[in-house]
Amino acid sequence: MKPTLPVHLNFVQKARSGLEIQGKWPIKQLKRLSEALLSSQGDIEAELVFDKAGRIPFIQGHISAELQLRCQRCMQPMTYVVDTDFKLGLVLDETQMMELPDEYDPYLVEDDNNHLPDMLEDELLLTLPLVAMHDYDCSDYLKKNSGQQPEAEPEDEKENPFSVLKDLL
Repeated sequence: MKPTLPVHLNFVQKARSGLEIQGKWPIKQLKRLSEALLSSQGDIEAELVFDKAGRIPFIQGHISAELQLRCQRCMQPMTYVVDTDFKLGLVLDETQMMELPDEYDPYLVEDDNNHLPDMLEDELLLTLPLVAMHDYDCSDYLKKNSGQQPEAEPEDEKENPFSVLKDLL
């Protein structure tokens, strides 16, 4: 069983010392994420490596979780599996943010006491789909209409009003 992750860390200091941690965090304690879910039961699991590349402190991480969303087609619950990696470059201001190499997403560090669950919650919110839907045709309408398009019925040939003239000639 994985330990619970710490709440507060000095991200820059941990990057200098090369900290590696892994653990879990209850979904119900992530308020913004919980508002987007049907159920806040369960935990997220995270593996984090704090390190430096030259002068750039960074956090490389992996998050996994099973989140309960509402399918927007059938309005029934669905399980959305999150299994994502990220690499955050720790910056102190906009100037550092602009100089950050493309391989890093910027993470603004405002003080020495960083809230780890907030950072994880931000990453999870970014993984949520804009519109949650099952991977299969789940609604009654889609099931009924998932076959091929019905062939157009041939229209009855309309009588040409000038056909009478043909007989006169």
